[in-house]
Amino acid sequence: MKFKHSLIYTALFAVPAMAIAEETTLSEVTVTETNQLENNEGSYQSRQSNIANKGATPLIDSSQTVNVVNSQLIADRQPQSIDEALATVSGTTQANTLGGLMDAVLKRGFGANRDNSILRNGVVAGPSHNFSATTERVEVLKGPASVLYGIQDPGGVINVVTKKPQQEAKYVLGTSVGSNNAWGVNFDATGGLGNGFAYRFIYDQNDKDYWRNFGEVKRTLYAPSLSWANDKTEITVGYEHQEYTDPFDRGTYIIAKGTGKGTFAPISSETRLDEPFNEATGKIDVISVNASHKLNDFWKLNATYAHTRDTYNYWQARVTTVNLDRGTAVRRLEGIQGSNQRNDSASINAVGEFATGDVAHRVVAGVDLARTTLDIRRHQGANSTVDLYNPVYGSASVADMPLAANNAHQYARLKTVGVYVQDSAYLTDKLIVSGGVRYEYYDQEAGRGGTSAPERLYTDDHGGKLLYQAGAVYKFTPDWAVYGNYAQSFRPQLSRAAVTEGIQPERGQSFEVGTKYENAFLSTNLALFNIDKKNVTDTYAGTDGNNYQYVVGKVNSRGLEWDIHGRLSDKVGVTATYAYTKTKTRENSKYPFYNGKEFEGVPKHQASLFLTYDVGNFSFGNIRVGAGGRYLGTWKLYNTNDSANIETYKLPHAVVADAFVAYDTKLSGKKVSLQLNGKNLGNKTYYVSTQGTNNNVIPVAYGNKREWLLNAKVEF
Repeated sequence: MKFKHSLIYTALFAVPAMAIAEETTLSEVTVTETNQLENNEGSYQSRQSNIANKGATPLIDSSQTVNVVNSQLIADRQPQSIDEALATVSGTTQANTLGGLMDAVLKRGFGANRDNSILRNGVVAGPSHNFSATTERVEVLKGPASVLYGIQDPGGVINVVTKKPQQEAKYVLGTSVGSNNAWGVNFDATGGLGNGFAYRFIYDQNDKDYWRNFGEVKRTLYAPSLSWANDKTEITVGYEHQEYTDPFDRGTYIIAKGTGKGTFAPISSETRLDEPFNEATGKIDVISVNASHKLNDFWKLNATYAHTRDTYNYWQARVTTVNLDRGTAVRRLEGIQGSNQRNDSASINAVGEFATGDVAHRVVAGVDLARTTLDIRRHQGANSTVDLYNPVYGSASVADMPLAANNAHQYARLKTVGVYVQDSAYLTDKLIVSGGVRYEYYDQEAGRGGTSAPERLYTDDHGGKLLYQAGAVYKFTPDWAVYGNYAQSFRPQLSRAAVTEGIQPERGQSFEVGTKYENAFLSTNLALFNIDKKNVTDTYAGTDGNNYQYVVGKVNSRGLEWDIHGRLSDKVGVTATYAYTKTKTRENSKYPFYNGKEFEGVPKHQASLFLTYDVGNFSFGNIRVGAGGRYLGTWKLYNTNDSANIETYKLPHAVVADAFVAYDTKLSGKKVSLQLNGKNLGNKTYYVSTQGTNNNVIPVAYGNKREWLLNAKVEF
């Protein structure tokens, strides 16, 4: 944007609805033209994002690390989940997904399922299946983001940006077939309706067999949306409905006690030790409203509201013991029926672009409100066994399974209100400084009860926190900058099963420095970071027979990240990443033997490289190919059998190769596309995350084995 002002706006440190004007004469301050920042067509390069400043901002002007998985990268790689989509973002790996049920991503070593770090169009999303056919791009803001996004871990936030109605008419009809009996159909239609209205309707259906010896994946989605716009105002109303069936699969098992301790259960990667009824079924409904209004030449008002309802059910035969002496595995029969999570998130902010004296500003100030409610109904039955070497399924049954004795009902409620302001000041054409402050108030409660245990409120807490962040960018040239930032995060303690009275929230802080470079072909970002988190808690039994949470210590994550996205030439595209993440427990007063240990599930080294080549245009059409690999370094798991020692398990590194070939042509004036994707071409067995522990076994999730998918679509 180019600032050519004859007005000064002052007194702007609340949610602004107007500004005080005074006439003056300013020299021209050039920042960057917004229309020059759009993604290059067919390129993996992105030059702007909404996540760092709650509005379209050049990435090179941000004092934090921002990575974007754009629509071209999604189209080429065909990811099926949010963690697969983030495989080309440095420093992100899968966290505990609860058997594949939840979206869960580690960012710089921090994160968990239901941690509110996944956003949808800038506000808190639901807990699962946030990546779908409606996804336009995925933005990742690294480091603490609490000043703009409230209660968060210090690793960062992920923003899923959805597809919007367009005035230009376009219809895409597609189908797919693949390995594991995969098939799918999809339809995407958009266009103008006159008088400023436009619509979009997306339908997507995908089914396939699970790659292990039983299970199936079924997904159905439809998403209508409607928008209206004039020269000052734009409003979009959307609805998305998903229904899914997924295997509820905790993977394979490390034996943590007895014969074979420290080794994997002696089964093939395809063999499951649970039962065919181990599956999750669910429905997700999202209603969203996004509005913006241009108040004048300097101020724009934005408002977003989203309501998400996520319901699911599952049964499982949960493996609790692997006994090599007997050649059996013991399973505990349990399930959740009628789980219901509702998120209501609203945000209203004003974005101002103005000048005071010779200094250009970009100010965002606003209010966020959110409410999350979670209710879970848990069932638990008897144990059953299965033969390790010749498993026979079907002997266990979940029919008439009773509610659990101690935790039949679990619930949690969280309400938050946050007020914030952030200013990015362009002091010169080379130097940008930024600062932000937020006050966040929270009110939360959580508890549980069972058929033989009374309902009890374990968490009943409220409070507030003032948070700060600051940063600076110095541009040696318009294309090359160095930056640094300091940021804070916080997260109040919550437990549905342990008393949390009087415990201060977790608090994080981060220092980061880096450099960014971009030109018309590619963008690159190199960052060094150091994150400290304190008030880390642990749970153990008190003398009165209740479980209690106690503050036990501090943790640290530091490292280096390097990302490159764009084109090496007119024909060669590239995305390349590397992350070195060194994590450490700095202090644990309960279990001192954790001191100095790495975090679970976080590889120290991680890298990816994916190259594309435009073979060329021929009389019969255009051909484009791509191939690359992902490297996941070794990572660790721990098991504590008593208060005096700890076992460490090291998971092996893996290299996984993917490729695609795409063909485009025209038939009867319509664009026709064929694309063949191959994933895990070497059929590598590898491990992506831990799925919990119970002292006897540690479940570990597999990465998917080799699969092929052929997509065909026609645009008209």
